[in-house]
Amino acid sequence: MFQKYKTEFSNEELHNALFSNELKAKEIIGDLDKWKSFKKKVYGFLDKGKKIPVFGSVIDDIITMIELVDAYVSKKYSDIPFGTIISVVAALIYVLTPFDLIPDFIPLIGYIDDVSVVMLVLYFGVDKDLDRFRKWKKKIICKQIEIFQEAYAAELSDFIGDRYLAAAILVDNVKLKLILCENENVGYEIECIIKEMAIPVEMLHNLNVETQPDILNALEVSIVSENIKWVNGQEKKIYIEPDFEEKWYEYIILED
Repeated sequence: MFQKYKTEFSNEELHNALFSNELKAKEIIGDLDKWKSFKKKVYGFLDKGKKIPVFGSVIDDIITMIELVDAYVSKKYSDIPFGTIISVVAALIYVLTPFDLIPDFIPLIGYIDDVSVVMLVLYFGVDKDLDRFRKWKKKIICKQIEIFQEAYAAELSDFIGDRYLAAAILVDNVKLKLILCENENVGYEIECIIKEMAIPVEMLHNLNVETQPDILNALEVSIVSENIKWVNGQEKKIYIEPDFEEKWYEYIILED
């Protein structure tokens, strides 16, 4: 016989469900190895959770919760009450619990209570803590991108050496095709050689720079460094390989 389950819960029911995990949450927060193991399990669950429609409204918040606790446990971020961290981890524990107010194996409704517990935590102020953390994280990432841009500009300068850069072409988001000349002043047709330089893709991905527009923005700051010598009159920008095809007629490619 099909067993009926509630699909709406009072704040008291949800709070009790959350409170039942507080001791375990403290254990996880206090042990870096336990947190790493738990974090791995939550991410594993989210790979499946992304396909569950009811989770759609809270997936981003859950991911930010994980990142927040990770930064807190690793002592990179502390601008948050300890009680809030406990509530966040307790909510994540509940999400991983297969037998809760509604067993997760029940089709369609099995995850309603999980989402409700997450929403309860957000409702009681954690949403504001998440927003502060997102702003902090964005500021940190922007600074790290600036550091990357300076370092990559220095690498480009060393790679180019005494030559002058006439054009930079992004190829498959993983390398730059550099058109280099011996002289600064050139005529309409530019005699040059081509050198390819890899882009540290993994480093960019770690900085959440993954899409082509973001990659272009990051690299274009690098190529305008004062240490990189450009051919006189050339536009200092990075082209995408297909968009550069109509400009090839300007260049006479020589063997290096």
